Amino acid sequence: MTETTQAQRVRWASIYFVAVIAAYMAVILAAKNPPPFVDYPNWVYQGVLFHGAMAGHSFPGYVLKHYPVPNSTTTIGLGLLNFVMPWHWAGKVWICLYLVLAAAATRYLSRATGREEWLPLLAFPGVVFLNLDFWYGFSNFEIGVCLVMFLLGMLLRGVSTKWIALLMVAIFFTHMEACACGFLLLMVWWWETRRPKLLLACVPALLLTMWYAIGRFTSGNVDAGPERYSHAYGSLAFLIFKVNTYFKVFGFVNASDMKELSITANIFGRALYLIVILAAIVISLAGFVLIIRFLAKAPKDSNHKAVRVVVGSLLAISLVLPKLVLGTEDPGARILLMAIALVMFFLPWRSTAGRVFAALSVFFCLVNLWQFAVVSRNPRMDGVDMGLPRAMKNAYLKPAGALVYYESLEKGTMDQPIFWTAMFSEGKR
Repeated sequence: MTETTQAQRVRWASIYFVAVIAAYMAVILAAKNPPPFVDYPNWVYQGVLFHGAMAGHSFPGYVLKHYPVPNSTTTIGLGLLNFVMPWHWAGKVWICLYLVLAAAATRYLSRATGREEWLPLLAFPGVVFLNLDFWYGFSNFEIGVCLVMFLLGMLLRGVSTKWIALLMVAIFFTHMEACACGFLLLMVWWWETRRPKLLLACVPALLLTMWYAIGRFTSGNVDAGPERYSHAYGSLAFLIFKVNTYFKVFGFVNASDMKELSITANIFGRALYLIVILAAIVISLAGFVLIIRFLAKAPKDSNHKAVRVVVGSLLAISLVLPKLVLGTEDPGARILLMAIALVMFFLPWRSTAGRVFAALSVFFCLVNLWQFAVVSRNPRMDGVDMGLPRAMKNAYLKPAGALVYYESLEKGTMDQPIFWTAMFSEGKR
């Protein structure tokens, strides 16, 4: 491939990336309410709570925690936006800002690696930014993924320690798992490149983490929420859970109604729905091949070796994490997504597996855009029973499940339960 042809492909792939982001933004902005993601209505609701606290008219029954909380970025951002726009517009604009951040992080990391390849540009939107975590409404963690991508780019470019320290503080407030990944990245980079000042970059975020841990556990560990069921290690249920975690990461989204019948199958029809499931299996296998080849290949320099150690460590951690850790459900899925985001520009793309992976990423991005547009208009759409095994039915989400938060905001009745991992705790009303 000539240099001119490569540049043209990168240009067209970049245009595709921007076009996809713009299309999703258009769907978001055209809808009546913010996206009906599983967790996101709860965060929009809490943004209104935080705006009220800042404006001096706190709502009864909610108390700000007295220690810094990692799951705070979206609440703070939405609360600030509520000063200049209604809550439903703030909720939509915040997701659009996340998509802009995702595009910026991809461009920055691409240039930092020196590998402006066209195939990863095709793969990034569907696999990393518009995936199942996006639909689940894990906005804090998804922002954390973008910031850790910036962190990797800054390390590759040898950016000053003080800027890295500031970025780590920002990552802390997105999500504790993102912050832990940032700590791991800095520690490995220090070890492989012998840059001792990187340890100093950890200090501010580490102090915040210690403050959070002390505040959390001396306050009764309310952030963990109620005790919930988790699969036993070594059991068949745990194995199925881990296989499910891996195969659902790469783009497959199965929306369902409140009876756990598939809205996705209703939208696509039986034939396309089965094609989507087959594509999910193929892209997962292609991703596995690409990652194994990357891990098996001898690194070119200390930077590449550090990336290999970080990605390998994250994959190993993801493999053994249980279903529930400190109030967070399926943390292994998030760790796996972080590993994929960090390794994307280092994968052996010029292979059959690379081309298949990129092509199916585009496929998922587009079919999910269609699904997203339909669900945004009618989140209470009925599903259909496809008669699939229970293990496959578990990879679903319920868009209508949290709409009560939007309804509560419309009515002005602020009495809904909130996440125990949030900035607020619930008190007496």
